[in-house]
Amino acid sequence: MALPRLITPDGKTIELSRETYKQIQKLLRDGQVIAPRAHRGHVDATYGKYAGKPSLIQALLKERKAELEREDSKQRR
Repeated sequence: MALPRLITPDGKTIELSRETYKQIQKLLRDGQVIAPRAHRGHVDATYGKYAGKPSLIQALLKERKAELEREDSKQRR
């Protein structure tokens, strides 16, 4: 019987052990693929950094609204 294979997006083929194949199937079935802790370090480093400060999204939306108003006033001239 042939070993299970994984084909990467760039076309490379990786042979998997039966155990690894079953683990991947379980992850896909559960739908909970979680990044390893090492890859989440940059998220953890900034988590809560801006807590309690003014919302940056609101500031960007306010700035964008003012920018659109300036553009409209230029077009009306």
